[in-house]
Amino acid sequence: MKNKSIILGIVIIAIVCIVTTGCMFYNVVDKEEFNKHFNDLGYTISDKEEAKYETDTYLVATKSDVPFKIEYYEFKSDVEAKKVYKKYKDSIVDYITTDSKNQETKGAVFTRTVAVSTDEYIVISQVKNTLIFIAGTNEYKDTIDTLLKDIKYL
Repeated sequence: MKNKSIILGIVIIAIVCIVTTGCMFYNVVDKEEFNKHFNDLGYTISDKEEAKYETDTYLVATKSDVPFKIEYYEFKSDVEAKKVYKKYKDSIVDYITTDSKNQETKGAVFTRTVAVSTDEYIVISQVKNTLIFIAGTNEYKDTIDTLLKDIKYL
């Protein structure tokens, strides 16, 4: 009986953790992990480009055979990351059509907007103190989604 109570307690704690924090689904990718992951996929990583917003770390991953870049920001705090997330979101709202393809998802440790226009597919994904921004074409939607799913940002 005591073992059943312990197991039930562990299951309840795991469920609460998943529901309230997303701890099982979202992973903060630091600059080293970002660099390694995208280098392994054949992307060139640069820290020489000027960031659109002030940040501690700004990396850009590019690859010659894909017409988009992956922007990675790392901030001192979650609050700073959320502010930049909102600025990015506000900057794309004017030319993104409103329909069911556009969605914002919020959790305890992440916020994500997927925006689709006639030609563009844009994802802004903020997890804790990091943010990833990708603006590509609809033709590359699946590629972008796969890249973000691999690092648990989609």
